[in-house]
Amino acid sequence: MVDLAARPPADSPLSPVAVGIDEALPVAVQRLTVGLLAGACADLRPRSEKHFDVGIHSARKKMKRLRALLRLVRDEIGYSAYRNENVVLRDTARTLAGMRDARVLHTTLDAVCDDYEGLLAEDAFARTTRFLDARYEVARRAITRQTVADAIVNLGAAGARFAAYPLTDVVRDDFAAIAPGIARVYRRGYRAHHRARETRDVHDLHEWRKRVKYLRHQMEALEALQPVLLGAYAALLDELGELLGVDHDHAVLADTVMAHADACRDERERWLLIALIYRRRGDLIAAAERLGDAAYAERPEAFVDRIAAYWEAGRR
Repeated sequence: MVDLAARPPADSPLSPVAVGIDEALPVAVQRLTVGLLAGACADLRPRSEKHFDVGIHSARKKMKRLRALLRLVRDEIGYSAYRNENVVLRDTARTLAGMRDARVLHTTLDAVCDDYEGLLAEDAFARTTRFLDARYEVARRAITRQTVADAIVNLGAAGARFAAYPLTDVVRDDFAAIAPGIARVYRRGYRAHHRARETRDVHDLHEWRKRVKYLRHQMEALEALQPVLLGAYAALLDELGELLGVDHDHAVLADTVMAHADACRDERERWLLIALIYRRRGDLIAAAERLGDAAYAERPEAFVDRIAAYWEAGRR
């Protein structure tokens, strides 16, 4: 079971996702990790059936944030511990991913139709809509009570490990404890940005998106050091990650329509939909590249030095 005593009380001024300005780093890491895991378990116990989708999505977001925190202190806890816990979180999240992935395709199709409202017939892509609805229902049924129960067990066990882990003896209360983790995440995002700019390949764009999300969560965890500057930077990364995510959803929709004849039997309608999707993708990628140029304007060494300066100024 997750040690709820390690979580701050409901009226605590401490953020559930950020290190407190006067909070010792190892204490903060333990509080955040245990709290996120407890929150994810709670999300998987929805109040009603209508909250089921939202709860799954919220739990998966907490797991992603936790994986970013693990990357922040990876060099302190050691690669083996980092890898083991990261794999548990990754694999648990994957067991819950199918329903969201199916639902977002419907949302993406709606967005394409909205973009060209007035140019398309009212029943345009109606067969595709029904096909995606059917896929969603299958994916939703695949996430059984046992699937959710297994996820709660995995997260609860991870919470117990994090609560018992002697982080105060392992993680230094110093910027040196997190500098390698920040550098690694930023450097990989920096490289992924330039690679995706060159290729515009869907896989390269998706890899870049993952790096952007990790960096955003890390900056949010440190936001108290410089609330205005780091808050604005985290917001920029959030917007960038959203653009890349929406682009990826469009790419998956196009692949799904092309791979399944039942999704759109009319050849002309299928190619019209693909054309509209890729026109929209061009706009999304161009916007992401502009934001990416701003988000990764610094060389990795300069970026880490700047965050180090924030740390020194904020924790005097």
